[in-house]
Amino acid sequence: MKLDLPAPQTAGTRRAGMVTYATACAAVVAIIFLTNWPTYRYTVYGGMIPLYYYILPGLMIVPLLLAEPQAAVRFLRDPLLWWFFAFVLTGLVWLLLAQDFLEEASRQWRLRLLALMFIYSITLLASEAQQRVLAWVIVACVVVSCAFNWFDVLRPYRFVPRGIEGASEGRGAGLYINPNAAASFIVAGAIASLAFLPSRLRGLLLVCCVFGVAATFSRGGFVMITTATLGAMALRLMSRAQAMLLLVTLPLLIGGVSLAYDYLISASESQHIHTVLQRLAWFQEPADEDFAVEGRKQGAANAWQIFLEHPVTGGGTGATSRAILLEGPHNMYLLLMAEQGFLGLALYVSLVWLLIQRGWRGMRRSPSARDRDVFATLVLFGVYLAVYGFFSHNVLEEPQTMFVLAFVVAAGFARTSRVPVVQVRTTGAVPRSMARRST
Repeated sequence: MKLDLPAPQTAGTRRAGMVTYATACAAVVAIIFLTNWPTYRYTVYGGMIPLYYYILPGLMIVPLLLAEPQAAVRFLRDPLLWWFFAFVLTGLVWLLLAQDFLEEASRQWRLRLLALMFIYSITLLASEAQQRVLAWVIVACVVVSCAFNWFDVLRPYRFVPRGIEGASEGRGAGLYINPNAAASFIVAGAIASLAFLPSRLRGLLLVCCVFGVAATFSRGGFVMITTATLGAMALRLMSRAQAMLLLVTLPLLIGGVSLAYDYLISASESQHIHTVLQRLAWFQEPADEDFAVEGRKQGAANAWQIFLEHPVTGGGTGATSRAILLEGPHNMYLLLMAEQGFLGLALYVSLVWLLIQRGWRGMRRSPSARDRDVFATLVLFGVYLAVYGFFSHNVLEEPQTMFVLAFVVAAGFARTSRVPVVQVRTTGAVPRSMARRST
């Protein structure tokens, strides 16, 4: 009598199960955070605070760590992870300088710690997941965001009711509420996913992104999408035919958007149209009175003054977030300079340098065109962070930026640490060392 016992689980089956689990978890987290659902739900409908959503990826990595404990220390070889450790630890030390605003300083430092935990969790999930599938999820979120932005322009107050704090009238933002944040995600998501798309679709994605950013009327967004497009051409992330298609399509797209917005202006009775026209006129000739620019100038001047008073040590973590300063500097360089002096400036510059240097070195050494494209996205994302730093002081607090950064880092790490595959054809026993390498 023979008993039909279940076959023991093989290493390949177990590995496939981990990949499927990581892909599903990373996709769920991507949809939640890349649509800005936690902040939107809390701001518009009074849902639970966004902090609770950050617990989700932390819980999701527990099964992965139980199945493969060595994954917990895998990224200790990655200098980018060590950068975030330094970012958190120096922020903790600089709390000592925040004697008269300790509560605000503690809040800002907790955001740094949260960013570290979030990026570690997402990097671990993305490194185990099918990155091509995850890239398509990011593309889907980008396309949806572009569509929502234009719907928000054409049908104001459908996403964000009138009177909600932070809403920008006349400019598209969709679920992001803030048009600048909506524009920055579109650019970041496009950069991260380009390497995983077929070449024939990359130019089309960038055209869609230009269209989506146009609805936000974000000055920073216009600069960043231009930088990303030119950078993709320079790094050969698009074929010559795709680049030509983009150059031919963009003028037609810009003309179509102008005609559509002319119609919107003539048909609209809303007073906020003047605000949008003022933003567009700023590119031709800066207006004498622009409240958005004036507010940013004041915030930047406050941060610069703090740096001048304490150039070596800075004013301490959270120095630019005190209530008496009214508005932040809208600039990562000035924020870190004001809070941590020259060290703060070196921190952000070193993050940009790590991405660009690592990507550039990988491009020169990569054995395949696909790997080269992934490293090229590291370079382009480093350039994106360098440019974005001039327009926002929340770069390292935004979950969508942290998710995309973690995805790019995971893709680069997987290719940097790749071990060559050795295939052995033999009917006899395989040496244990070669069997380990061939898996």
